Amino acid sequence: MRISTLLRSGPAAWAALVLVPVLVWFSAQNTESTIAYWPSISSQTTIVVGFISAACGAGAAWEAARLRQGGITVLAPARGSLSVAVLHLGPVAVLGLIAMIAPFAVIVTSVASTPGLPNPAILAVSYSVVLAHIALGWFVGARMPKLLGAATMLIFGYLWGFWPAALGGLPWLRHLNGQGVTECCGLDQDPSIRSLAATVTFSLAIVAAVVLSSALRHRLWRPLLSLTGFTVATTVALTLAVPLDFQGTQARDTALRTCTGQNPQICLWPEQNTRRADISHWAEETTAQLSAVGVTPARQVEFGDPQPDKTNVASNIATSPLPNEAPPCALRQGAAYPGDEAMIAIYAWLSLTGGVPKSDLAQRWPLEAISLAEQIRALPTQAQHAWYERNMRSVHDCAVLPDLDPASYTKAATS
Repeated sequence: MRISTLLRSGPAAWAALVLVPVLVWFSAQNTESTIAYWPSISSQTTIVVGFISAACGAGAAWEAARLRQGGITVLAPARGSLSVAVLHLGPVAVLGLIAMIAPFAVIVTSVASTPGLPNPAILAVSYSVVLAHIALGWFVGARMPKLLGAATMLIFGYLWGFWPAALGGLPWLRHLNGQGVTECCGLDQDPSIRSLAATVTFSLAIVAAVVLSSALRHRLWRPLLSLTGFTVATTVALTLAVPLDFQGTQARDTALRTCTGQNPQICLWPEQNTRRADISHWAEETTAQLSAVGVTPARQVEFGDPQPDKTNVASNIATSPLPNEAPPCALRQGAAYPGDEAMIAIYAWLSLTGGVPKSDLAQRWPLEAISLAEQIRALPTQAQHAWYERNMRSVHDCAVLPDLDPASYTKAATS
């Protein structure tokens, strides 16, 4: 059959006229969380996989029902149902590929250029989800009326594409439907290999079951082998997915970082190397400002922004002495943690001291804390250091109440 005839009589071309523009528009509205790091860029394409797989599954069901109604397999028995399926589902598979490429291109143009290439594993796994829905649509459409089969796959594809992500009790389901790495990745993260493997294994389980069901002619072996293959592959997928819970990322290999300097040691990822000279200069300025009030940054500092600016560098280095997590005493059930109040004030004081502009800090931090930090900065250097040391004790020890009042340290400094 000619390609023009396939496109004119099938649903793929007509669906593309609606699907592709909608996906381009949707992707353009959802680029805020994307950073200039290829795994992050690539993972954003998984957001739209639910739409694509639903549309392609419905198109495959429509084609299967149409061919069954027309008796194609009876009219051309020598070709076999599998070869007929490959021919007629080809345009639907191409639709799925185009529908993935279009929003990916939108996302790529919305972020700054970055070295490297798109993550092929994420893109391939996402496309495997689309192929699984096409195979399932072919199976369902051949057993239902034309409109009912397409509607069933459209609803099922949409629900399966987005519903698991909302389930708190069964978080591992997202690693089967292709949404496991949607929230990937920070600059220090890679997509979870287990998550990707679980998705592709489950998708191949569906494809294999449908292929066996279409290729085998023996009435006993066909359902037995199809069900056995699907069960075994699904078991493997569950073994990979269940232990992950919500986690769809893994730590990036730290050997890729380049660390230079001391106190603090500045560690940069490959995406940040083009700004190494500027980052080192800004880091030295911030370190000197902290040293003037007796504060030592963390021994090693890295940055989450692929292209950090002066404010970002100052903020990261200045606040690096603060712990990333609350102390164990604060994690006990019913425990009170007065260090929260101190942490908020110290963060503001460290930021301003390290050179972060007040206008920038005010966009993401309480104004009361900024005002208190400014009062502390007006104190003599010795008093500022005493305020910092005293209140850092409450950050690390739940039994120590903070003393944030500047007056307490003014008296000490003048006595």
